[in-house]
Amino acid sequence: MVMRNLKIIFMGESKLKDQNILLVKEKDNNELKAVAGIGKNGKLETVEAKAENASRFLTFDRSNGNELAGIMSDFNRREGNPKDFQLFQVRYGKFEKLKEGLEEVLSLPHNPEGKDLLKMYEINPKDFAAKQVAEDPKVLLTKGEDGKLKAIAGEGKDGKLKTVDPTKENADSFLKIDTRGNALENFFKKFSEQLKTPSHTGIYAVSANAVDKMAAFFDKIIKIDPADKVLAPYRVTPEGKIQEQAEGKYQPLDLNKLDWKEADKLGLSGQSLQDALKAMSYGHKSPGLIEVRMEIDGKELQAKARLSFEEQPDGTIKIQTHPFQEKPDFEKPFMGVQFTDTDRKQFQQAGHGGRVFELEMTPGGEKVQALVSLDKITNRFEAVPLSEIQIPKVLKGVELSDKQQEGLKNGQGVLVENMDKKQRPGEEPGGKITRIVQYNAVNKNFDFLFTPEQRQQHQQERAVKAEQKTGQDNNQPLKARKVGEVWVRPVQGGVELTREQFKDLLNNKPVFVEGMVNQQAKQQEQGAIQTEATDQKGQKYNAWVWPDQDAGRIRHTSLPPEQWKEVQAKKQAQPAEGFKTQVAVNNEGKTNEATKQSTEPLKKGQTQPTEKQAEKKEQKQQDGRQSPARPRKSAGHKL
Repeated sequence: MVMRNLKIIFMGESKLKDQNILLVKEKDNNELKAVAGIGKNGKLETVEAKAENASRFLTFDRSNGNELAGIMSDFNRREGNPKDFQLFQVRYGKFEKLKEGLEEVLSLPHNPEGKDLLKMYEINPKDFAAKQVAEDPKVLLTKGEDGKLKAIAGEGKDGKLKTVDPTKENADSFLKIDTRGNALENFFKKFSEQLKTPSHTGIYAVSANAVDKMAAFFDKIIKIDPADKVLAPYRVTPEGKIQEQAEGKYQPLDLNKLDWKEADKLGLSGQSLQDALKAMSYGHKSPGLIEVRMEIDGKELQAKARLSFEEQPDGTIKIQTHPFQEKPDFEKPFMGVQFTDTDRKQFQQAGHGGRVFELEMTPGGEKVQALVSLDKITNRFEAVPLSEIQIPKVLKGVELSDKQQEGLKNGQGVLVENMDKKQRPGEEPGGKITRIVQYNAVNKNFDFLFTPEQRQQHQQERAVKAEQKTGQDNNQPLKARKVGEVWVRPVQGGVELTREQFKDLLNNKPVFVEGMVNQQAKQQEQGAIQTEATDQKGQKYNAWVWPDQDAGRIRHTSLPPEQWKEVQAKKQAQPAEGFKTQVAVNNEGKTNEATKQSTEPLKKGQTQPTEKQAEKKEQKQQDGRQSPARPRKSAGHKL
């Protein structure tokens, strides 16, 4: 309420007169009070309806019905018993006189004229939001010359349709039409020829509060399928009427009924919502995480969340947020239940609890039998009471046995054979599939999972396709690819791999590469790192190259992977026996009797100087004997 108080304090007296306020009559009390706000407990905060309390009144612009709709919508979410009070909206400039008049009428409940007067000012919070949505003017969208939807702004100087980009900056230019009257039909009669041209993908009537978001969404849908039924609630017929939706089980929600002010509060744009609105309109969560603006402990923060729509009793639609967290919290009890180690493994492997849980759906409430699943996108647990789960007798053309139905009801994975396969473009009808079926409490639907054998076969088929794709064109240069958690690059230690070597690495097979040069054992881009000590003086070396999926990087080792793993006690590989003298001399500056006078870098496995190195050693010794000894420099004495 602080912001509203400031708003009133700094508002000029003339401007304040254009505001409306709410008066409330509470049960068993004929005195009207002014509403100051709505508490978190759902109760109205009220003050004496006197001029000296004006700074505390809850005010709203009387010319902006959406502002009051937002207040009533907020009220519906938190209200107590609506039968305990009556609400009236009155103009601030006349509130004292109107208060007296309404109180007089309320004291005479059987006066017919008084009832009519009350109807002029009374508000029913339950149906107000829905009524406001129905009366909300619509903006018409049509295809522009650039192929994208534009907002119709009216008639241009040449008598043709005038359009503008559907952005908030152009809101004042939009042609707003009340679809309840004849305005839409009259408009279509005037511009019928322009609106019936084949180039048009249709005319769509959308809420004036969400033109930018809806246009971005429609543009995406129209490119995929202009006949998509998700567009049906907004399509205008050639006669200028809103197209009625056909009855059906899976009809999308009408997004015109959405509280788009809530979307603005969350910082949601048409761009951020365009990939999610279709799934959400069918009652699903957004397919992925969306960046939203949230207020936590009075601070505004950016966060990621999945979004969904929830239809309210009055027919309006609210946005629900499902925030993301880094990992599942198995330590904290979920609805009064502490998960066991077995539960944890089950969630991590399958994403579902696999059994019935006794949960407190409300804190301290009665225990309810429910199934629990893990939302792998948000890393949060979600539950559905068994009473709300309907297990069908026939699933995708297969009649389920009593045992299968019981297993699904208990949250178990059940093998179902020869189910009807969804026909995809290019496929012949009549296909069958066999899958493990399990109830998903997150989606409130069934998951159809591969059996272990199918999963292995699928991985093999993907590997074959990857090989085919890699070898499609031998003239194409090899490109780095990620295999599991490891980036595999076509150049290792300065040596360009053959296509066969590269393919083997992509299939997690080791390859022996000769003539590599040390890359200074530093972390490479995307995580590739050389981990075995090698020559730092530019000498070439040979090694086994292989992807270490456990460590998430490429390794170069002197032994094949299996042997190397057996002899390694630490993550950092130690030099193999054949490299010790070479590494000790070249990298660490150590010497032995046979090589201590040599300045040449040693080769792999070398412990004796070569003939050339021996000659250089002898020459150096002779030079030392022939050169006169350099006199020692006196240190002197400090005075």
